[in-house]
Amino acid sequence: MKSINASELCGLDTGKVILLDIRSREEFELKGISGSVNVPFDEISSGLSKLPHDKPVYVLCRTGDLSEEVAEILEDRGYDVYNVEGGYAAYVVSIAAVLP
Repeated sequence: MKSINASELCGLDTGKVILLDIRSREEFELKGISGSVNVPFDEISSGLSKLPHDKPVYVLCRTGDLSEEVAEILEDRGYDVYNVEGGYAAYVVSIAAVLP
């Protein structure tokens, strides 16, 4: 399975990829990444069928563990998929490092 780190995620063009955030709706609504799609982990079985196959999918959870499982499922279904190592927690640290 392919993966990227959070600093690489910061450089992605969200118009050319699907950023799939599998955190809860509450977490996503409080602190979601602009351009991302929220399908909470507990809704994965029904929500994944809505994802198009024409763009790479980058899967993000709170810490990177659950997103790895979902990335494996998507890979088995033929998606070009990447797990975001460290999840949203690592993303926040990466963003803080580049902000003045």
